[in-house]
Amino acid sequence: MKPSSIAALQADWPAVSDLLDEALALPPMRREAWLDALAGPEARHRDTLRALLATQAEIETGDFLGALPPLPATEATAGAVPGAIVGPYRLVSQIGRGGMASVWLAERVDGLVKRPVALKLPAVAWGEAFATRLVREREILAGLAHEHIARLYDAGVDAQGRPYLAMAYVDGQPIDAYCRQHQLPLKARVALLLQVMAAVAHAHGRLVVHRDLKPSNILVTAEGQVSLLDFGIAKLLQDGELTQETALTRLGGHALTPDYASPEQIRGEPLGTATDVYSLGMVAYELLAGRLPYRLPRGGSAELLQAIDQVQLPRASQVAAEEPQGRAHARALQGDLDAILHRALKPRPEERYGSVDAFAQDLRRWRDGEPVQARPDSLAYRTGKFIARHRLQVGAGAVAVVALLAGSGVALWQAREARAQAELALTEAATARSVQAFLESVFMTNTGHQDDPEAARRTTARELLDRGAARIERELADVPEAQLRLNQTMQEMYIHMGLNERATALQRRSLALAMRLHGADSAQAIEARTSLGKSLIEMNQRDEGREQLLAAEAASQRVPGLDPGLRMTIDQTLSFLFINEDPVRAADLAARAAQVARQLPPSQDTLNALQMLGETSFKLGRLPEAEAALREAAAQIERHPDLGGGALPVVLATLGTTQAKRGRPQEALDTLQRAQAQARHLGDPYSQHIVAQKLISAHTENSQAAEALALGTAEVAWARGAGADFGALPLLLVGHQARALVAHGEPAAALALLQAWQAQVGGLPPDLQVGLLAVRADARVALGRAAEARADLERALPLVGEHAPFVMGELRQVRRRWWVAQGQAAQALQDFRGDAFVTAPSPGPLVTVRRQAEEAGLLLAAGHASLAADLAAQGLAAVAGLPDRRFVRQAEADLAEVRGLALLRQGQVAGAVPALAQAVALRRDLQDPRSPALARGLAALAEAQAASGQPAAAGATRAAPQRLQARP
Repeated sequence: MKPSSIAALQADWPAVSDLLDEALALPPMRREAWLDALAGPEARHRDTLRALLATQAEIETGDFLGALPPLPATEATAGAVPGAIVGPYRLVSQIGRGGMASVWLAERVDGLVKRPVALKLPAVAWGEAFATRLVREREILAGLAHEHIARLYDAGVDAQGRPYLAMAYVDGQPIDAYCRQHQLPLKARVALLLQVMAAVAHAHGRLVVHRDLKPSNILVTAEGQVSLLDFGIAKLLQDGELTQETALTRLGGHALTPDYASPEQIRGEPLGTATDVYSLGMVAYELLAGRLPYRLPRGGSAELLQAIDQVQLPRASQVAAEEPQGRAHARALQGDLDAILHRALKPRPEERYGSVDAFAQDLRRWRDGEPVQARPDSLAYRTGKFIARHRLQVGAGAVAVVALLAGSGVALWQAREARAQAELALTEAATARSVQAFLESVFMTNTGHQDDPEAARRTTARELLDRGAARIERELADVPEAQLRLNQTMQEMYIHMGLNERATALQRRSLALAMRLHGADSAQAIEARTSLGKSLIEMNQRDEGREQLLAAEAASQRVPGLDPGLRMTIDQTLSFLFINEDPVRAADLAARAAQVARQLPPSQDTLNALQMLGETSFKLGRLPEAEAALREAAAQIERHPDLGGGALPVVLATLGTTQAKRGRPQEALDTLQRAQAQARHLGDPYSQHIVAQKLISAHTENSQAAEALALGTAEVAWARGAGADFGALPLLLVGHQARALVAHGEPAAALALLQAWQAQVGGLPPDLQVGLLAVRADARVALGRAAEARADLERALPLVGEHAPFVMGELRQVRRRWWVAQGQAAQALQDFRGDAFVTAPSPGPLVTVRRQAEEAGLLLAAGHASLAADLAAQGLAAVAGLPDRRFVRQAEADLAEVRGLALLRQGQVAGAVPALAQAVALRRDLQDPRSPALARGLAALAEAQAASGQPAAAGATRAAPQRLQARP
């Protein structure tokens, strides 16, 4: 039957859509037999499906990226043709169509980013089901950042009401077609599978189960890199999401591809990560054996359920022997690979691998010639694997010797070793199973199978974690290693959610458990103590944090041959401790940690070590070294997002601040905005607010105080309710907002904001206290409250260490303004010229201009009007020559005002008026209309206008401050 209208098809579309997805997953040559096998209610859709598949004969595999015949347009698909505009994207060509969506190669039309994207759009049946799926996919992809998962770039709804998802465009083939075309050997196929498993494990770590893993959702590029697609029906194990039944399932039946679906998925039972283990097992079986182990019938649901209960799984080597690759390929599958696939495809979830990581680890063991966990352990098996791994070293004579010594001490030693390894393997397996079962039990508590399903579905991820953490000790008393691992897993989840106090409670439990199980000087206890110490420092509980970190350091010195990775972690964490109180020591520790990090495989800890080197170098003012280390860290994170993706926003934020200090403001803002976007993408509250703090500072320094205030207002609102989880961060945000208020000409508002937080300042590290005291003193100077400003300066100066150039530089600048206000401009000028931070080689023309503006003002205040006028003119000429002067508008206003006042004092009235008018115009753009600085500028301009014989203009200028004061 050929559908004559969408209206006729739409009523049956849910069933047709599921069947169509199933058909597209089959190779073209098998589709006709599949159509003929349709039975029951599905048989009536046979002709419709045949019409939809009619033009697929030339495509090797029907998949998500296969092309279907054009269908009549609906409201959702109207206008989706090459060249059409959808949101900010232009459609280039259609690259795929599935049952519920089409995918287009597209490009942005607004010029913001020049890169191709895969734009996912509704297909023929737009409605609640597709909306649910699209929203789910957007939310899920937004939380995933992995090199082997197609990235989500953008999502929205265009002017015609069409939703879209813009994802990374993957120019590749389905994994099965890629393997066939390139005739890949077994190890190369396993290497691709390991990439897939890394992506799936990343998703599981973010509480996401894919639920539809099949070759057509796994693309391989020409470079051999895997990308996992289509999280549209994935299951979220958090925030009250229905974990068994969704609106999509209710509308169209179980959303799955039967040939790759797990038995529990077909039965409609609750799902967990074991579902993806099974589907990966089916994909692996097909890639390694050449075809799937079985095909389920295409009858009704009852027939499908009956078939899955009766299916028998043949060995992969047996199936491979029947395929074109022949017996040699089958022999390679015998033994370990047969056992690995058999375990992954166990019908009962608890009998499979406990996690995707465990599945991947067995494949790695096979690849490396080591014993696999899927096979029963024996001395003969392990000896055989040893000989296979070392066949160059073990010749015929050596084999004979091994045989002769079978009953000797060597054999006994091997037996003892084998038993010990077997016991360890069994313990690890039991631990993995316990961890897996416990985590799934935690996150299944919000399914519909509860006494109060609606209440269960409203359970948040935080509530689930709290309940799980409370259950660990009670329910896993007989598996202490599982307790330790679960404590570590859940504390990381708490940290990711910004719940540091709860994470710290688990870290204390981990430390006590590690000491009980392994001893106070064990690597496990040292690692747990280090982790606890860092969290305490982050929460501003510095005394206890210091105690824990120094205890970890002392214990590490008592352990001979300590693992270099753990030594590196201790060094970089101690660097974190000392960065605010002894930056030189912190930098030495960070450099030592980074040296080790560069010799180890990339990991979260090696990335942290490089980041710490950048942070400490920045703290000491070693900007080139800081930028190099931060770029190195960012590059490693981008190459290995699964290891350190969560650290990228903070690394980029510090890199942006470094670029700003080096006089490259546009580059700095670009980097900071990229950091902000990455932090929002990850959903990590700590990163988001760290980046915001640095972005506020950059805006303020770059003459963008209004932009700083807009961001800072929201951040201060957050800070008021942040609590102890975020340590000193809320107060730092308040300080940056106060600094922006002073720059915007609102010192009274800045002072009021700081006064509201005054009680908390004393608990900060010294250099952080100095920053807040400097801002408060600056506000008081601007308001003419000299005595109070002096008290702040006298309190701050003793707190500054000798190796804090940026903090000391800011404090000395405020002190110079106080001296000027007190009539001691000569002393201020002398201090400026003796300030090592000022006299250091200039990092660029923007910083030079800013320094000229301050020096010119000091010269004028000290009575050197002629020198001030000349230096101001020089600075204004430099500003005029800058390619982008918007970042020095504050300095330009200061220079114009100094020049105008200097000329006025020298009687050069004609030159003074335009200079002062320029200063007033700039300040009106930069500052609050009621700013004291603007009022003083207007008074000076009026004086110059009167002196030049312009009484009317002078009168109007004098009236301006009164008009401004009258504003609400």
